[in-house]
Amino acid sequence: MQDSQDMVKALKSKMLMCDVAHEQQAQKALRDRKKNIEKEIESHWQEVEKQKMVEYDEKMKKKLEQEYSLRQENSKNISD
Repeated sequence: MQDSQDMVKALKSKMLMCDVAHEQQAQKALRDRKKNIEKEIESHWQEVEKQKMVEYDEKMKKKLEQEYSLRQENSKNISD
């Protein structure tokens, strides 16, 4: 009787260890997936920020070109 109880305890112990190992693997996979998603989100926001900077630079360039052409035109009108 004692031997069968020991075998049951050993089996339960091994099953528990198997469950623990499986849960650890699942948690590691989830943690890795979460890190990859965070990297993708960060990369996306960096691209968005770069695009905003490019758009701002283009807008400022147009504005400065307009101001420059207006000044050139005013200078030309004054000199005439």
